[in-house]
Amino acid sequence: MAYTAPDCAIALQKLSGLASGRCLQYPNGADVPAPEEIQQRWMAIDQGGAAGAVETHEHLKVIYNYVEAVIITCGAPDTFDVYEASFEVLTKVGSFMQGPASKDLLTTVLTDIHEVYDVLLSCVETYEWFQPGATGLLRLYMLQVVFLCFGHANITGKHLMELTDNDVSGAVSLLSFVLRCQEAPFELQNVACRCLVFLTTADSVFLEAEGAPAAGLDTQNQQITKLTEMLNCHVNGLIKGIIQFETIEAFGKCICQHQMSHVRTDILVKSFLTTVHNCLLYCSNNQQQLRQHLATQSTVVQDIMVPYVYNILPALKDNPSLGPASLEWQNLRLVMQTFVVVTFNIANFRSQLCQSDMIPQVCEAPHILTNITMLELLIKLAINIDFTKSPHHDAIFAYLRHGWDGLPEQGQARLRRRLSPHQSGRLPFSKSSVQALQELSFALVSADGLEAAMPATGSRGKKTRLFAIETNAIKATDGDYAAGEESEDDDMPALIPLNQLPIDMGMGQEVGIPTRAQCELSGALMTDPVQTPDGHCYERAALEDWVTMWQTNPATGQPLHLGDCAANAQLQGMIQSYQMHMFAASQLSGPDPFGSDVPLAPPEEAPRQTYLGDLPSLAAPLPTSPKGKKAKGKISIASRSVVDCPEDMRCKIDGKVLINPLRSPHGHLFEKKTLEKWFTNCGSVCPVTGQPMRMEECTVDAEMRKRVVKFLKGEGA
Repeated sequence: MAYTAPDCAIALQKLSGLASGRCLQYPNGADVPAPEEIQQRWMAIDQGGAAGAVETHEHLKVIYNYVEAVIITCGAPDTFDVYEASFEVLTKVGSFMQGPASKDLLTTVLTDIHEVYDVLLSCVETYEWFQPGATGLLRLYMLQVVFLCFGHANITGKHLMELTDNDVSGAVSLLSFVLRCQEAPFELQNVACRCLVFLTTADSVFLEAEGAPAAGLDTQNQQITKLTEMLNCHVNGLIKGIIQFETIEAFGKCICQHQMSHVRTDILVKSFLTTVHNCLLYCSNNQQQLRQHLATQSTVVQDIMVPYVYNILPALKDNPSLGPASLEWQNLRLVMQTFVVVTFNIANFRSQLCQSDMIPQVCEAPHILTNITMLELLIKLAINIDFTKSPHHDAIFAYLRHGWDGLPEQGQARLRRRLSPHQSGRLPFSKSSVQALQELSFALVSADGLEAAMPATGSRGKKTRLFAIETNAIKATDGDYAAGEESEDDDMPALIPLNQLPIDMGMGQEVGIPTRAQCELSGALMTDPVQTPDGHCYERAALEDWVTMWQTNPATGQPLHLGDCAANAQLQGMIQSYQMHMFAASQLSGPDPFGSDVPLAPPEEAPRQTYLGDLPSLAAPLPTSPKGKKAKGKISIASRSVVDCPEDMRCKIDGKVLINPLRSPHGHLFEKKTLEKWFTNCGSVCPVTGQPMRMEECTVDAEMRKRVVKFLKGEGA
């Protein structure tokens, strides 16, 4: 965003007025100019031109020193407006004043105030929780200052994690704010999208230098175990943060904001789809809450994703030359992948897709039915929505059959393998739609000797996408991707017991998959396992579908009610450990699976460098100021992260921290807005017990709200 000289003058005037009104007590010996002098110096800069470069530099230095003095002098919760004005000046002046010298001055300011900067980022989310809007645009300007110093293109998810001291909830909070902020420039929102996708991959968790692999280090028992624990913590915090800070809704607002630009919409939708797709594939303690959040709190699938498909199909139909390397094709594939995941996990989304003509429309696009990946996704989606009940059943069946018949024998064998229940690394599809499975049995029946005829996983040496996790960029640089196909080594490397993991395991090795990690219905890796009374384990979504349709035990055929089944937390923990363990092993065994050539940590002989260039680590304590320097005042804002709140302070539906808590007749606590949407979508039943319940029967729990506020303010619970 380009700022003008008058914009900078207004920002300086605003800051001077706020600082004077607060009567700030500057450190002894600090030479703080009067507001009139600041305005005069800015006028001199605006009128100076190239001839006065040295003088301009001195004027700018005085202005920056003044802003720095204001920032380090503030230290109370009621000074967020002063902080906002200070960083607004740094943003607008830094944007207006281009050149290496000006950038060096701005970087120096960041270096001097890094302790205040760090604490501000850590406490903003708490104050925004119990007083929305309290911090204004502070976070926006704080991020813009950093990006001005180091460049938007150079900021990655790792940098953001360091900026927030490896606090994933703080990172998600920042990114969600940028996406929903109407004043944020698209360039900044684009970076936020890229960083958010990065946070959904294992690359976003990095070890400190002292934990870097070195000669003689026992990576089996030390390094992998440490990284596995970090990944477990990261994934749980990530999903909890996405729910808490309404990241899905933030994406929706951002997409609507830029809906008039096809280029921007494509970028935003691709990042949104990748984020949702990845999070739903993690075996996390909070995965079920994310599904409930999508089903009850968000209409982004119905209002944005489905219309988006109809918007990009004309581009593909009008330009037959657009292939898998094009952004439109990649986004369509991501949409279809996400539809497969959400329709498998969430029943609410099936009806609309079943009644629409989206699948036939997609099938009519050039080259779709000749692409094995697209055919796989279309077949799985057709099964998940039970296309036999669709008014477009005949067209869907005809298109899928035509696509199958048009494949060569080897292509048919590959597609069958992708649809095999033994391919637990691929996206799951429902087994409860028996009629749909029967009609598409031509593609689902395994051929004799099929496994033996297929090349071994990783035999071509390509990098895999673990557990079908996607990244935001897929490069069409080799044979299969450029031709529009994905080779069999896109399958997930198998899960193996911790004590059997070879230290030198490569990305291409094929190993056994624990059968207990697979759903007995869908064959897919379970993320939310539930156990029947007779001991069989199924993915919750798959079992719910089966019981809803057949009311029987899939294994025995005996009558079964969902109330008779229980979550298997122990098995879920084991599966999560396996999943994270594989990520950790892959990270440490060579180049990462997401295409980056950057090692997990710098070599032992290389000095440790921060990701923000010359800035000191934001988490480091501020050293004693040398004689002659301004003393840094400590900011005295105590707070707790909303993600750290105990479970009893969270809504029982989606796990969000309670703002307006309601207690049900059964004793459970729910967020008022969330419970209202639950009743609208799911009827008048208790989300926990399934017993009849009405809104009028629930009472406000003011005491719980006081407890939550006290906790977040750091005053105990």
